[in-house]
Amino acid sequence: MTIPVALDCAGRIPPQLRAEVAPAAPPADNSVGEWVAFGDAQTGRLETANDRKATMLWILEACEGEERAAAGRLTARPPWWRRLTGGAGQ
Repeated sequence: MTIPVALDCAGRIPPQLRAEVAPAAPPADNSVGEWVAFGDAQTGRLETANDRKATMLWILEACEGEERAAAGRLTARPPWWRRLTGGAGQ
């Protein structure tokens, strides 16, 4: 039995998680300190992007789990005419 998708899993992802994570600004000069600061800032941006990805996957997996659980609770029912006639006319 095929069950159509009832939940809008992608719609549960808020815009803040969909937003692009901009790269860190490049260093203003070629000093070692500026490059270290740039590398640190860029690493922070990467951590933000990875956290957003992990959160989006968690939301999608939770939603899909809800769909699977709902599908598991569905039971096949006889057609409406059989329910009305008490099973006659099979």
